[in-house]
Amino acid sequence: MCYNLGMKSMRDLFFHTGIILRIYPSDRQKELIRRNSRASQFVYNRLVAVNRERYLLKKTASLSPADKERLRYLNDAYKDAKHMKNAVPFLYEKGIDSDMVLNAFLAYQNAWNQFRKVPGNRPPSFHKRANEYSYKTSNHYTGETMKNGIGLYEGSIRFTDSSHIHLPILGTVRFKGSKKIMDSLFSRTEVTRIGSARIMIDSCGDCFVSMALASDEPFAAYYPKTGSICGIDLNLTNFMTCSDGTVVDNPRYLKRSEEKLIKRQKRLSKKKKRADREGRIFHESKRYQEERQKLSELHRKVSRQRQNFQRIEADKLVKSHDLISAEDLKVKNLLRNHKLAKAISDAGWRSFLNVLKWDCDKRGKQLIMVNPANTTQTCHVCGAVSKGEERILLGREEWVCPKCRTFHLRDLNAAVNIRDIGFLKFTEQRETVRSA
Repeated sequence: MCYNLGMKSMRDLFFHTGIILRIYPSDRQKELIRRNSRASQFVYNRLVAVNRERYLLKKTASLSPADKERLRYLNDAYKDAKHMKNAVPFLYEKGIDSDMVLNAFLAYQNAWNQFRKVPGNRPPSFHKRANEYSYKTSNHYTGETMKNGIGLYEGSIRFTDSSHIHLPILGTVRFKGSKKIMDSLFSRTEVTRIGSARIMIDSCGDCFVSMALASDEPFAAYYPKTGSICGIDLNLTNFMTCSDGTVVDNPRYLKRSEEKLIKRQKRLSKKKKRADREGRIFHESKRYQEERQKLSELHRKVSRQRQNFQRIEADKLVKSHDLISAEDLKVKNLLRNHKLAKAISDAGWRSFLNVLKWDCDKRGKQLIMVNPANTTQTCHVCGAVSKGEERILLGREEWVCPKCRTFHLRDLNAAVNIRDIGFLKFTEQRETVRSA
């Protein structure tokens, strides 16, 4: 890749964001997306298989010359993306994106890095075939294309006009996005790089492209300072209780649509059983695929309702407060409780915290994550911690502090404790930075 000398790389630019656009490819372009997606999955799965074989061969290589030779071949043939393409010639075929191969290789290496760095993560495993297709490609600029250019209209991934985008291998594709976001993007005057793009076909058959953008000019204006701090307690009785007394009801979108989902799932199951009785492959059944798509559309509707709700509530918090404290919930551990797992998944606590973190970074506000231990059991007035028989059990919404006799609402008391702990943590961090 060749760059203009005055052009910064993605990592050197200060502001980063992402954008998702709906695209409308032709049937030929859709087939290319599916083909590259399958190839990307093949590359990842081949690396998993090779690594497992290498692990076994290392145990016998000192005893068997054949195993030693096989181990040497695998080490040489799969040490990087270029050598892998030589070992698997079909990756050179027309219609296969070379950047897809490199990004699949990097995804495998990143999976190993996450396994080594993050406790609880598993080593890379085989990706199963699904009804969704996606692959990642990279944008390439040359010195000539970036000369006096902004970066949105040059390179291998570029906008050709307000409704078309050029993508590697696929060519020009019509797209549609939010008018407000696109007008803001096209009105930019500073250099804005397009880094990588993920091209997807979801389980409903709709196509999207997700792009990483970077610039030294902010993508969104900071919200004005309010001087307010807030603690939030996420729970199941209601979605969220704020330390200022605000209570946000839990919409329970999955529960609302559960009856429809059950009916659709039963219909899909009947289609599969009928295909099995008649000796047909159910994946190739037209009626089965039609029913599967209707079920996928219903699941997608529930997911989008939840996402929209979380973004609206996160934006309200960020607009109203400068410092927000929240519990650093280990949702994966909480899901082990099978009585509450469905309700916790429906609430989407972790995804809400991710949206809140992203919104705070974008709008110039601060999010502090605190340890959730004893935030419910501690009286925010006198600091007494309820233990033993006095411990506040799940489902008890009101209680009186046994030490100072203060009446508490369970969730509001927890939110106030979270606010105080978060403010103390923020103050300590600021003092550490100043002393450094």
